[in-house]
Amino acid sequence: MSISWGNGLSLPWAFDAIQVAWVVTAAYFVVSALKTNRIKRRERIQGRLLDTLLLFGGYFFLFSQAPILGPGNLHFIAPRPALEIAGVALTYLGLPLTIWSRAHLGRYWSGVVALKQDHRLIQSGPYRVVRHPLYSGIILAAIGMGLCVTTWSSLLGIALLTTCFDRRAHKEDALLASEFGAEFAAYRQHTGRLMPGVN
Repeated sequence: MSISWGNGLSLPWAFDAIQVAWVVTAAYFVVSALKTNRIKRRERIQGRLLDTLLLFGGYFFLFSQAPILGPGNLHFIAPRPALEIAGVALTYLGLPLTIWSRAHLGRYWSGVVALKQDHRLIQSGPYRVVRHPLYSGIILAAIGMGLCVTTWSSLLGIALLTTCFDRRAHKEDALLASEFGAEFAAYRQHTGRLMPGVN
């Protein structure tokens, strides 16, 4: 199961553990996407295009060891057991948070910035503290991956994913504000965007 990253680590099982967590999370999203409401309103395709490039570029640089990356496959710091364990820990904090957040969204989840039919403002579970905990969880897990593999390309992947999800969080806030007005304004006052206390 491990690839050359795992062979270069002090604790090769760490990469395997991270890989398993990402695969399980991806499988959950694929299955749960089958039960969502129809889209009522979505952002224009121009806005989605940049997000899509950032998203797929981020995952590519985070996970790929393609030869075309050249120096990107080099380590910015030598792999160390403490970093690898911290990477596993962040991954296993971030991805369960992502799954928990997805479960609370239920039929209102969308892979794009959109409102669903009969949409309502979710304020339960992790949404009591943070407005976009699903994105927060993915960013945490991406940082965990970067700490584990310590390649320059993984840093670029983290930066691209963080940029993508920060953009999407801002756009979703605007969309929810236009739909829910005073209810969203009140909700926004006591929640952070991607981190508690940070709006």
